[in-house]
Amino acid sequence: MPLYDYACDDCGTKFEKLVRKPSEATNLDCPNCGGTHTNRELSLPAAPLSSQQAMPASCGVGPPCGAPRCGRLG
Repeated sequence: MPLYDYACDDCGTKFEKLVRKPSEATNLDCPNCGGTHTNRELSLPAAPLSSQQAMPASCGVGPPCGAPRCGRLG
C-alpha cells in the first residue's frame, strides 16, 4: 500500500494519502480546503539510515537488558 504525496491547486496544501487501490487515487479532496483540484507529486525515497540510527544503543528505561547493543551500564 503506497503512500503518495499530493498538492492542492486551490490552496497550495501538500498532503499524503495512503492508496490501497488505484481507484482511490482519483478525485481526492484536499484535507485543508476540501477542493478537488489535487495533483500527485513526485515522491522521493527515504534516505537510508546508518547502522547506528537503525538500531538504538539502548532499550529504554530500567536496568540494563544484557543485549549486545545495550549501551546502559549496570
